[in-house]
Amino acid sequence: MNGGQDETERWWERVAQGTMRSALRHPTQYWGRQWLRHLSPEDRARLTAVQVTATRPAFTAVLVGGAGMLAAVALLQVAGLAPGIGYPVWMELLAAIGVVLLAWLNWRMRSWRLRLVALMSSMVLLGVFLSVPMPGSGLVAGAQYPIRTGLFHLIPIALLALTVRAVSTLSLVLVLVALSVLRVQLHGAPPSGAALYWLYTATTVVFGLMLSGYRTDFAVEAYRVRHLLWKQAATDALTGLFNRAGWERDATRVYADAGAREAPRSLVFFDVDHFKRVNDRWGHERGDDVLRVLGQVIASRLGPDSYAARLGGEEFIVLMVDAAPVAVERFAQRVREDFAHATSELGCTLSAGIAFASRGEELAASLRRADGALYAAKEGGRDRIVVAAAPQ
Repeated sequence: MNGGQDETERWWERVAQGTMRSALRHPTQYWGRQWLRHLSPEDRARLTAVQVTATRPAFTAVLVGGAGMLAAVALLQVAGLAPGIGYPVWMELLAAIGVVLLAWLNWRMRSWRLRLVALMSSMVLLGVFLSVPMPGSGLVAGAQYPIRTGLFHLIPIALLALTVRAVSTLSLVLVLVALSVLRVQLHGAPPSGAALYWLYTATTVVFGLMLSGYRTDFAVEAYRVRHLLWKQAATDALTGLFNRAGWERDATRVYADAGAREAPRSLVFFDVDHFKRVNDRWGHERGDDVLRVLGQVIASRLGPDSYAARLGGEEFIVLMVDAAPVAVERFAQRVREDFAHATSELGCTLSAGIAFASRGEELAASLRRADGALYAAKEGGRDRIVVAAAPQ
């Protein structure tokens, strides 16, 4: 057990090292999160949606933490432990409450654009009341705002590390730079000088983007591994088609979605005739070859809205969506012909049962009818196709 854990740890360590090497070897791809482009458009969209969902609680936590920081600063002013920067304490506390409400909206809202507005509004409130002294607040405020700016800059670093979409990242950077310009315009450069001030602002952006790029690379690699593991778990190793687990995950969903829009749905059950004789006469290796050939024949004939699986043994199932009955029967016939030709030296044949789903019919019911039609094909002499009668 420990050996397995050690190997897993070494694997993640290699991923982390590879992520850092990518930052050095391919800086534009790293900083621009272009590793996402190595994924297909569908996978990229899915990964983006997953990351947005996964980071939403963290965004909310950071914003609530920023509100707590602002409230703590206000309470320190009340206690006389810290000078203010010109804003009444009640206004700072009200701003903290506003940030909490915006954080709650960020958690609840479904539209990412509305969440982005809530996020940017939170940043403005925190930035102004934490680090932009009120005009005319005097030297005390001027001496304080570099320290308070340091507190505020912790927030965008954390938020930049969590952003997924490029527009969110750019918006955060623009708000941060705008607040920095506002401070300088209203109060001039801090006592440490303008150069260090802008270096500090740039460092905030760079560190945030670095963490964001690192997290993105890690997310892409983790997604690839998860996708590979699921593909291995859902794929029949012998034929390359779905296994039962893969069928139940995808076909069930596709069947239900097609039913909801009242699209035609058809099930085709295939079974190799006298498969036990093949194993007994030619051996299990040749039997595996026969199943592999059948999987290849089915895959070569599948359309874009078709899903095929090996449910076990020599039983294969195909779900076809938006296909006319004549096209479904033609598909089954061509699979039978191609399979018979490919296995002619063994004399293998194929039986098939077809069920055309009726409105509102569940997948399990359609499967039973297709299975019944297959059984009828077997009873009728095999090497034939039988279409199930419509449900009563």
